Amino acid sequence: MRTAQPFPVQVENPGDLIAALPYLLAFHPVDSLVALVLGRTGPKRVVLSLRVDLPAPRHRRALAHQLLVPITETEGPVVLVVVGGGTADPPHSLPHRGLVESMWAALDSEGVEVACTVWTSATAHGAPWISYGDPTDRGTVADPDSSEMAAACTAAGMVTFASRADLAAVVAPDDDESLARRAKLLDEATLAAEDAYDPEQAAHQGVALVGRAVAEAADRATPLADEEVVALTIALGDMWVRDRCLAFAIGPQVMAAERLWTELTRVTPIPERAQPAALLAFSAYLRGDGALASVALDQAEEAHPNHRLASLLRGALDAALPPEQLTRMILNASRSGWSSDGPRWP
Repeated sequence: MRTAQPFPVQVENPGDLIAALPYLLAFHPVDSLVALVLGRTGPKRVVLSLRVDLPAPRHRRALAHQLLVPITETEGPVVLVVVGGGTADPPHSLPHRGLVESMWAALDSEGVEVACTVWTSATAHGAPWISYGDPTDRGTVADPDSSEMAAACTAAGMVTFASRADLAAVVAPDDDESLARRAKLLDEATLAAEDAYDPEQAAHQGVALVGRAVAEAADRATPLADEEVVALTIALGDMWVRDRCLAFAIGPQVMAAERLWTELTRVTPIPERAQPAALLAFSAYLRGDGALASVALDQAEEAHPNHRLASLLRGALDAALPPEQLTRMILNASRSGWSSDGPRWP
């Protein structure tokens, strides 16, 4: 999982950097390997964060070479942090030393500098950290909530969750009864519109409808009514409309749009849920929020296992493709005129 972080991180010791992890990743990682690439100039800036679950021993080398691809595309020294995975018994044993050695060897083979490698039991205030290179180099994690990173993220409206499960709950589907009720209404609305359906007119009306919903989402204090969910679901079911909505990810209404996509991901039945979930994943990905992008893609793939846009985004996320390399390709689809040639990104 890739995350890019625009805020500089003042690093005095590994404890300060570990304290920043919940804000870099949007949640407190457990049983994880985190690779951080630091900028070479100015204040220490984390330009790339990669988090993966701790692998089985037989997968260590494969994982190391997989992570090489995004790391070598980003110049700068690397910090490796193992979170959890066992208890420490320095100087005799630290958890997952073999994983760290595999990562070090792979990075060294590509001439990538490894600034430090550390183990910590957790990212909570006061948790111990110990260096793999020198067990006498140790300390405790600073208070994550009182760091400059915490203040910057709070000011930017970013939320940090206690765990990945808590983050996933943000896009968890509504109860089965409510979803079934909306699915029935969706069927009825689709049948009612069949006789007088004009594809081009419907597409332009759909864009206008979603645009109004995004504008209202910033200040709306009440949930969407079922009728609104149905109308928006029908609109996003038009691939041209959905593709046009990709542009919200780079506009001034990005956070309002994400709020709408998040709500629609929760309240839309399957398989239509894949459309707002993919839009949410794309927007989060461009902001560097790999954690939110990942859980949104989970919902898109569950709702529609063969959804092409979701599959494309999953591949980009797994390969830690820089967001700017993905933007131009996908947004080209959002800027074209209406066409009856059929969907581009089903």
